[in-house]
Amino acid sequence: MKKVLFSCIFLLSTLGVMADKSVTNTYVENPDYEARFAGWINNGFYYSTNSSFDQKHGKIYMERWVTSGGKIPNVEISQDLYLPAGTYTLTAGCQNIQQSGKIEACTGAVLYANDETVTVTESKDYSVTFTVLQGVTRIGFKVTSTNANWASIDNVRLTLLDTNIEAEYAELQKLVETGTEVLGEGEGAEDLSAAINGAKELMESGSNEKIDSIAKSLSDATLNYRILNATGTVPKITTNKFVAAGATVLLGRMTSGSGGVLEKGFCWSTTPEPTIFDNRSTHYFSSNGEIYRMEKLQPGTMYYVRPYVLTNKYVLAYGDIIKAPTLPKGTVTADYDNGGSTEENYRIASAIEEIKWLYNNLSSVKGINLSVHYSAGTPTADCSYGGWMRVGANSSYQQTGTVLHETNHGVGVGTSDIWWDSNYRADGNRGKWLGPRATQMIRFLNKDKTAYMNGDDTHMWPKSSYSGPNYGINGAHEDTYNPENTLLYYGNVLITHALHQDGLICSSSVGFASPAYTFEQEDETKYYIKTTDDLGNETSLLTVTENGALTQKEVRAAEALENDSFAWNIIYDAKTAYYVLRNVGTGKLLSCSGQTYKTVARTSPTTIEQVQLLPSRTNFKKGKLNTSSYWITIKKMALTVKSKTALSGASFDASDKNTKQHWLVLTADQFAEFDDYCVEKETGIGSINGLTPDPSLLRRGEIYNLSGQRLSKVQKGINIINGKKVLY
Repeated sequence: MKKVLFSCIFLLSTLGVMADKSVTNTYVENPDYEARFAGWINNGFYYSTNSSFDQKHGKIYMERWVTSGGKIPNVEISQDLYLPAGTYTLTAGCQNIQQSGKIEACTGAVLYANDETVTVTESKDYSVTFTVLQGVTRIGFKVTSTNANWASIDNVRLTLLDTNIEAEYAELQKLVETGTEVLGEGEGAEDLSAAINGAKELMESGSNEKIDSIAKSLSDATLNYRILNATGTVPKITTNKFVAAGATVLLGRMTSGSGGVLEKGFCWSTTPEPTIFDNRSTHYFSSNGEIYRMEKLQPGTMYYVRPYVLTNKYVLAYGDIIKAPTLPKGTVTADYDNGGSTEENYRIASAIEEIKWLYNNLSSVKGINLSVHYSAGTPTADCSYGGWMRVGANSSYQQTGTVLHETNHGVGVGTSDIWWDSNYRADGNRGKWLGPRATQMIRFLNKDKTAYMNGDDTHMWPKSSYSGPNYGINGAHEDTYNPENTLLYYGNVLITHALHQDGLICSSSVGFASPAYTFEQEDETKYYIKTTDDLGNETSLLTVTENGALTQKEVRAAEALENDSFAWNIIYDAKTAYYVLRNVGTGKLLSCSGQTYKTVARTSPTTIEQVQLLPSRTNFKKGKLNTSSYWITIKKMALTVKSKTALSGASFDASDKNTKQHWLVLTADQFAEFDDYCVEKETGIGSINGLTPDPSLLRRGEIYNLSGQRLSKVQKGINIINGKKVLY
């Protein structure tokens, strides 16, 4: 009997342990702040390495402190979690105290998860239990209108509790009550009524099966009903067409009216028409307007994003949809020799951890290991190409910004031959950076159409009419003890990687420009590829012959648009950040083996079919055409014009003057318009009897004299153009 009882107790104990499960590392990023602010949205907290806070866990904790007797300002640190349905407990070591000793329990501080809070006073562990059914859960520590002089948090933990149907039903009932209150006879009433009934039926069944999807349907139906029956002025939105892309982060801009706004931000999806019912974020950086943050995305994934504004009367407006793939995740690693004092080591090690997070979430840099060494004799810090770094004893330089600056050198700024190459820099090997990707990035970050990246032999900095952050972080004064440096750090990494996408080589093991989404494409669109070189730029197209050979051929638009051997699909693979070029007529892929460019019949592309499209640094301008041209490269071997028809691979030549390696990638409309210009130029015909002839007739060469002889161009007198008599 005793054995049976013992077994039952043991079983229940085991089940209890299994049911309450730690999920901190699954859902919470940087829970103990060992990578400083990585993964958190910070508003006013500082990091600290000292041991004054008795709830400190590891090297770092977060605090805001003023002199004893004073009052700290309003501060908050938070993180958005994507949790499956369930009941959770959030726990953290916190305090909100007045060190003067005059106040026993200070006011204004809470640890929270969504709407659930617990008041924080003395230094100890605090816990808040909350139930999630659907959507984003925001956790954080917030201090408002306090009489405390010191607030701190560390060691954030998240536990998934045993299933609690009653708690889940309570949350679902709140949604039912809101939906019922909103429901009327307007548009969408049938959907909302069905969603309410579905939730009630689930609760009556005693089950929680699919409670998350039922809750989302009800929440969405309630909001959609409000939107469908809203009245008022529709907000105007202007979308910035450039989206700054990292591996798990996208940043976007918009402009819109500010009156009567309930919510505005960006929404996103992996399908082409995102709505606020998919995913959305209202977080933003302030920098000459708002830069909206879409975070915790999947690396190497094609997303579609657009801004939205929801008024306080529930009028919803969307901006333009932008195709915005994330990058493959970076693989930067680091080690540190811990050669300083305890607190020096804590500062340096935590800065390195934050930098690893920044590079691996905001770039696709690979082939870099930061080998960091404490060096008391080093006045500031230094780093060689490849990542061998020294950090000195001056605490002002034991900061994330300083180590980012040195990492900048480790990945090529001021240390790589490309940095000094006059093909990439104005005024010889110094001054303005000419690459379009970095230019786009700084213009986006500063909201300045004239901005560009500048530099000398060893450093970079922005040149802009907007006096925003110095993204080069060129000195301790650029990285002051400031809790608002997140945009500075993001911008430094995004710009540095944009330099890599322009051609700066991040590591010798990579050896070439970083692949990226440089050409905005649609998979099924037919594109026409034309050299910019004089050897055929007005008459020839890249095509595949009947026997499968890659060649150029003289052709007019009317013929080419009817023959798919001249057309190419350009497909972007977000997982690798490379393109694949497929000839529409043959279905074969562009490939390069050695120095031989050809097409191959292959279902899945291999590395020798992975194409980079590197934008030129100056646009091709002819007629009405004013567009970027591209280097088409596979493994650093650029597609090169040899003659009117012959092509080959040749080593990538970074010169903008080597037009034999520059290619136009045109839509059918762009190609036809350019061909019209070329025909007019060849024939010298501006107009006939004051009227401009239909250029498509000239493209087809359907010009005859009265004797029925076909003409190569219009002549004086009567011409028959496509069956019509025209006097010239």
